[in-house]
Amino acid sequence: MIFNNPIFRNWYTDTVDIYRIDTLTEGNVSRQKRRQVNVSPVPCRVYRPENKGPYMTGTAAREQSFEEMACDLSVDIRAGDELMIVRGGNLGHSARPERYIAGEPVAYYDPVGGILTGLQHKEVGLLKDNIIGR
Repeated sequence: MIFNNPIFRNWYTDTVDIYRIDTLTEGNVSRQKRRQVNVSPVPCRVYRPENKGPYMTGTAAREQSFEEMACDLSVDIRAGDELMIVRGGNLGHSARPERYIAGEPVAYYDPVGGILTGLQHKEVGLLKDNIIGR
């Protein structure tokens, strides 16, 4: 359950939309299509920010950061998924989504089945590596 302990009820302040690439075969042609995995925004929390300033490459300015996200164990997320995260989205804010790529998720289970602390969750490493545009 999503942090069912009342102390942590409002822990998930952000929301995430999860996109996955599927390979479709039509006749002898394979193509890839991006599809949204979740039906509605999933509550999550981004923490441990490592936002660095932009840097210049030969042709464009880029931004890169490594962060972590926590979400409920039931969330269907895999390494390589594209994540569109809205900071404060679970608090009613409508900020512009930030684009990340998911690392391998790690599940953290409560040793007594989640009935005492309610702290079981999934953690996902995030990579932001984007070209800065207007």
